Amino acid sequence: MSHASFRRCTADDIARLKNMAQKHPSAEIASQLGRSTGATIVQAHKMKLSLRLRRPKDEESSLSGADPSHAGFDVPACIQSVCRRVFF
Repeated sequence: MSHASFRRCTADDIARLKNMAQKHPSAEIASQLGRSTGATIVQAHKMKLSLRLRRPKDEESSLSGADPSHAGFDVPACIQSVCRRVFF
């Protein structure tokens, strides 16, 4: 049975991870680093670095005026009137 091999992260790997974090999916980052997705996630966690993707700025501004009621779902008028009577 062979033992699992590993490569230590280089300063270049760490810089690339920091640069790509929150801009690219973790699988893409892992591919660019030549590592598994799991290893990339573990390294980011050790660095207290979030890999959660950020919403692009242009998408954020388009949602700023959106009506937050009904969680973005179209609710039929008959249900809206019932909800207003019951909850308000």
